[in-house]
Amino acid sequence: MEVKKTTCPFCLNGCTSGVVFDGYQYRMEYPEDGEVNKGKLCPRGNSASIVLDHPQRLAYPLLDGKVITWDEAERLAKGWLAAVKPEELGLVYSRGRSLSEVKRMHGLALELGTRQLACGHIEPENSFEERLEGVKDATLEDIEKAESFLLVGDVFNTSPVAVRRMLDARYADRKHRMVVIDSITTRESGFAHLFVKVKPGTEPHALLGIAGVLDRNPGVDIERCARVAGVETGQLEAAANMLKQGAGFVGSAAHTGRVFHPLFHSLASQLVAVKAGKPFVGFRETGLPAGQNGLADLRKAMAEGSIRMLFWTGGLYPYSYAELMPELDKVEYRVATAIFVPDPPVKGLVLPLTAELEKASSGSSYWGPVTRQPLATPYSGTRDFARVIEWFGRASEAEPPAAEEHTAKSVVEMSAKAIVPGAGDWLLMGEKKAIGLRGFHDPEDRLTVHPADAAKLEVDGDSFVKVTSPSGTVEFKVHVSEAVPEGVLLMGTNVHRNRVLLPLVEDEVAGALTAGPVNVEIEKVAKVVQPPSEYVPS
Repeated sequence: MEVKKTTCPFCLNGCTSGVVFDGYQYRMEYPEDGEVNKGKLCPRGNSASIVLDHPQRLAYPLLDGKVITWDEAERLAKGWLAAVKPEELGLVYSRGRSLSEVKRMHGLALELGTRQLACGHIEPENSFEERLEGVKDATLEDIEKAESFLLVGDVFNTSPVAVRRMLDARYADRKHRMVVIDSITTRESGFAHLFVKVKPGTEPHALLGIAGVLDRNPGVDIERCARVAGVETGQLEAAANMLKQGAGFVGSAAHTGRVFHPLFHSLASQLVAVKAGKPFVGFRETGLPAGQNGLADLRKAMAEGSIRMLFWTGGLYPYSYAELMPELDKVEYRVATAIFVPDPPVKGLVLPLTAELEKASSGSSYWGPVTRQPLATPYSGTRDFARVIEWFGRASEAEPPAAEEHTAKSVVEMSAKAIVPGAGDWLLMGEKKAIGLRGFHDPEDRLTVHPADAAKLEVDGDSFVKVTSPSGTVEFKVHVSEAVPEGVLLMGTNVHRNRVLLPLVEDEVAGALTAGPVNVEIEKVAKVVQPPSEYVPS
């Protein structure tokens, strides 16, 4: 049987993956000639073929949850577009759209005369698209030859295949040094020569302190940085001294529910790289350029009732951001694209598109440009994005606005604005599990608590609890572990029912929407009566 090969689309590591079709189902293969992954795939890549055969693939257009024909869908969409003024139209692109497709969305906005074009991928990881003056991108060779490197957050879980090179470098010589900064004790921290365990969400403050030690910048109050992060200044000095050793890199990850200020987190990580004279890589699943306006601005416009029609294409609509639903309900005409059947049904048109593994595209990885070839024929009933966008206009490609280049001075100034909210009795944080494909993921019905907190709540591994945040309520089974600090509750964020607990707020530093850690209430319950729907990101 023929093995079709492409670049895996599920993160930016650029792994080579393959698939074979035996006449009944698709099966993943592991080409050994893959430059990046050498015949290995992470859990996400290993499960990629699930998308091609998934029983809940969307195959027909839906109107308010009911099947209609493509001709009916096209007539409705064109009619709605003709009924609204340019300023009443909102456009959003999100994960799953290629760079070429994003450029066409920007061209469409220009053609239709609307500035309400937003990037809907507001996960903290997208802050790595913002760049610091003087920062250099890391290469695979930088990873392999690293004599000292610093990892921020759970990089191992974000890019598992890249970890092999990091560990090979770490153990190549006893003099090599690995530093980890995080608030959670992950598997990654167990490999560190120095684990700087900070207060939740204060990683960028610790990083700014390390940058201050590296060049003794008088503009950085190192003692304040250490105090905010809850660590000793000696730990920051030790981290800085380790980074001075030989070649290396700085790598950072940023997950939903783990970061209060994504832009500050990104730029503080890059600042350490610049001051240490090392390249940088922000580990993430995807990266999308900014829109003409931010999603926060579009949200306000929808709340005011000035947006009558919305076209949202890409993943995460609208399930991941449940708090957008009240504003979306004020939009008269809604058109969205999807890979899977929405569960629960949503208002408006939902159009089935080909999946990433079923189309050719170009993009980039951490290590350079990549091209992708289709591994399978498009799912019956689906259409290519290009055919759908042409309902709205010619949509010639147009360049997105260039990302702003930030300075070291601006990062220092951010530290004053990046106020860590006062802790309540319980702080809920998010954990990014390795698998996030629909219906196939690590169990996320458990809430991790520290043993001391378990005793306080009078719960154990057989108990159930109810967590209430400003934006929702979810019940969990308890998991007890010393990996989390006291007062912290840790949940998975691949399933949307958990993400309901994370309110969308405007980051004081960047003015953009984000979903960070949140103070919650928790109480013991007899059992989980009715687990909510378990749909996950498409």
